[in-house]
Order: sequence, then C-alpha cells, then structure tokens
Amino acid sequence: MSSSLPRFRPDLAEPEARAPRCPACGLGDDAAEVRPTAEPGFEVRRCPDCGLGRTWPPVPADRIADWYPPRYYGKGNVRFNPLFERLVRLFRRRRAAVLFNRVPRGPVLDVGCGRGLMLGYLRELGYEPHGVEFSETAAWHARRELGLPVTTEDFTLAPHEKGRYNAVIFWHSLEHFANPVAALARAHEALKPGGLLTVAVPNYDGWQARAFGRHWFHLDVPRHYHHFGVRSLEAVLTRHRFRIVQLDHFSFEQNPYGLLQSLYNAFGFRPNLLYSLLKDPEARTDTAARFPVQTLAVALLLPPLLALSLALTLVETAFRSGGTIEVYAFKE
Repeated sequence: MSSSLPRFRPDLAEPEARAPRCPACGLGDDAAEVRPTAEPGFEVRRCPDCGLGRTWPPVPADRIADWYPPRYYGKGNVRFNPLFERLVRLFRRRRAAVLFNRVPRGPVLDVGCGRGLMLGYLRELGYEPHGVEFSETAAWHARRELGLPVTTEDFTLAPHEKGRYNAVIFWHSLEHFANPVAALARAHEALKPGGLLTVAVPNYDGWQARAFGRHWFHLDVPRHYHHFGVRSLEAVLTRHRFRIVQLDHFSFEQNPYGLLQSLYNAFGFRPNLLYSLLKDPEARTDTAARFPVQTLAVALLLPPLLALSLALTLVETAFRSGGTIEVYAFKE
C-alpha cells in the first residue's frame, strides 16, 4: 500500500478552486472559517452554518494511500503493546454487546472494519458479519486470521444489495471518506426498513477541539477529510432520512486518551509521541531510541496528566461536549 512517490503536499499559496458547498447543510464556502493544522500545507475550513470542518485541499483519491503506510496498521495488523491490545479487544467486545441489545440477529455491515475484531464478536453472538475496508493491508487480519467476508472497495461506488442489512456501522470511519454524504446515502440504501445506523466520530464542536486546535490528537489531517460536530452530523443524517434515537458524549476508549495526547502535543513534545510509544515493539523501540529525553519526560508526566485527563473527561461529558460522539439512528 505504500508508495515510492512522496506524499501529496499541497501549496496553499497557489490559486486553488474554491471548496464546494458544505455537504452537511449546502452553504457556500465564502464565509468559511479557516483554521490551521499541524500538518504543513493543509488547513481546515469550517462551515459557518453547521460547523462541519473540511480538510483543504483534500488529498486526491490516487494519493491518499501514501498516508496509510504499513506501519500505520502495525505488523500483522497489531498496532499496540500487549496490554493495550487486551484493552482494544475489550472495547470491541463491548461495542458488539451494545449492538446486540439494539439489533436483531441477521446481516450487519461494518464500513471500515479494520482488523474485524468487532465483527468477530458479532459472529459469536449469532450475526452474519460483513466488512468493507480501504486496502488489502487493512483487511489482512480480518480475512486471514478471522476468516471474515471483508471486501476492499470504495463503499460509495460498490454495489450493495438494497435493504439487506439490519445494521450498518461507521465506527471512526465516516471522517475518512472524501464524500461522507454519498457514504450515508449508500448506507441508507443498504439498510432494511427500521435498520440501525451507528456512527462514531471525533467531535469538532467539543471542548477538546476548541481547546487544543491544531494540537488536538483526533484532528488527524489529512487522513480525516471531514470533521463533524453534533450539528453537522445531525444535519447530514436528517437529510438522509435517519431518525436519531441516541447521542452519547462519553467514550472511555477514545476521550481520556484524546485529552492526554493533546496535552503532550500542546506542551511541545513531538506530535503524538506517546501514541508511538504505545505501539508495537518495533515502532516503540525506534521512537524511544530517537527521542530518549522526551520519552523520559513523557513517562514522568504520565501519572498527573492521566489523572487530569480522566477528570476532564467526566467534566466534558457532563456538559455534553465530549471529545468524540456516538450516534444511533434508525432508517425511516
């Protein structure tokens, strides 16, 4: 999946065609608020009406794979150290249990299924699992290790049987679509009447995004083409005839760590250094060897910053301004 060509590096100083109308509310780009990012050459343009952010300029479809090298997925699709791998599996099992309480057994589709861990747990619960992934590298574990039926294709273009699935899941994958509106339209077609749509995305309207700006861990430009908040996500779902029945601001899996890593980034450490140190042994050893002083500082600061992050997670949840949001909606 990696390319011998350099990553796409835009020049914002060059004259560019204006961004198209906001895909969430349809407003033009004239009054968009421009926000900087930590990735050179990119900015985020925020719609003044619904708040949707768009990475500008977007990486062309034939170059986006350059931003997903094999190391992004980890050796054998294993990203983290053994302790965090156990936590990852625990969280995926919990997701499957949540869906089990909402969705009758039958076919379910996970768009951006990654290693297929949640689909594997859903299969154990009696569901018929199906997955879609971006690349062969991303789908390797789900196919080879778990034996799951996972296709590698553009979900917005690939044919899917209409009215087939009891649930369609976009768990931190919708923001990776260059055309999320088309993805949700395709999901609406694929769902049975009354089927459940599940979407989890970073919250661009939340306290974390506003406090940390370009240092926010969940911004992830340019892999994230779009940056949703509550208003923009509600606008897109309503346009596509989905009825929202639950919207959560608490995620123990995502929000405390988002705060923790964003604090380190804001303090001037190498961007996402802690994330690199938590990865598989090869990535961790390489990172620690190249940045020994910062690695030591990260370890010394970890106890107080972790406690602060956990406390702030409870506060942002109480004020319904979580670092990520999870939405459950039925097809109307």
